[in-house]
Amino acid sequence: LKGSNFGSSHPACGCCGAAGRVNAMGRGDSRGRSRSRSRDRSRSRDRSRKDSRSPSGDRKKKPSDYGVDTMKITDDDAAFILGKGGKTKEKISRVSEAEIELFERDLILEIRGSKLQRRRAKKYAEGVMAQRTGPVHISTEYDDGDLTMLQVPQEAVGFVTGRAGNFLRTIEEEWQTLMFFCEVGGGSRNKDYEKLAIFGSVRGRRGSELKVLSAVETKVPGYYDKIRDDVMSRDRGLDETKTWGTDSMTFQDDELSYALGKQGGTRKKLERSSGAIVQYVGHTALFSGPRKERKYAREYMKWLFE
Repeated sequence: LKGSNFGSSHPACGCCGAAGRVNAMGRGDSRGRSRSRSRDRSRSRDRSRKDSRSPSGDRKKKPSDYGVDTMKITDDDAAFILGKGGKTKEKISRVSEAEIELFERDLILEIRGSKLQRRRAKKYAEGVMAQRTGPVHISTEYDDGDLTMLQVPQEAVGFVTGRAGNFLRTIEEEWQTLMFFCEVGGGSRNKDYEKLAIFGSVRGRRGSELKVLSAVETKVPGYYDKIRDDVMSRDRGLDETKTWGTDSMTFQDDELSYALGKQGGTRKKLERSSGAIVQYVGHTALFSGPRKERKYAREYMKWLFE
């Protein structure tokens, strides 16, 4: 079959033509299925990209008094508000629950949210900027239900602040609060104490306050006893359950070390399992939270010694 080619030398051959058509149809179907799968994948990717761009379905609805405020700031203020890696701006936004955008080129701080959220964000920003040039002055108007004011003995201020403010920043990070030392009103300054302003939610403020008090008591033993009544009654009933409060237990030296655990491990376990804030101030264990959480914390603590 010299020079033979079955595809061309048998044009009338039904078997060859049919086989060719079947193969062609097979390739066509394969290509069709491939294109179909490709379109499906493309549509899936499109939906995926669209979903990632779209706001979450359970995102909070904007409040009826949602609006936008702006603040004109200086170049130095902009750097202070932004903070290292933008952390200070994020902190102000987180504590106030407002959306904050810093336009560095125009030196404008844009604040979006409800009227209360915008008001809080603005005063937090003003407090942060004031720290750059000296003590922060605040008045009673600063309290929008988000402020705890704690007196810190002068000899403990440096200890509480930590090197370059690191101790306060650590507490802020843990409890989602904003904290700075300040002067209240226009009266003369008390040389024996400094006032520490703690801004945030009821839980955040109490967690921060008790951690600071624990450090203060280490530096100035017996200080807690002087302010015990104020600490125990603070923010009573101010949470959503209307049962917020603080309970306490007093320990001996050996009991305290056992209740604390290695590097505070036992205290942290009690806090996680009960849901309450658990902190030791001197020889006193304080449990803060709604009634149910405090009850669990006390029960779990008692189990430790059974």
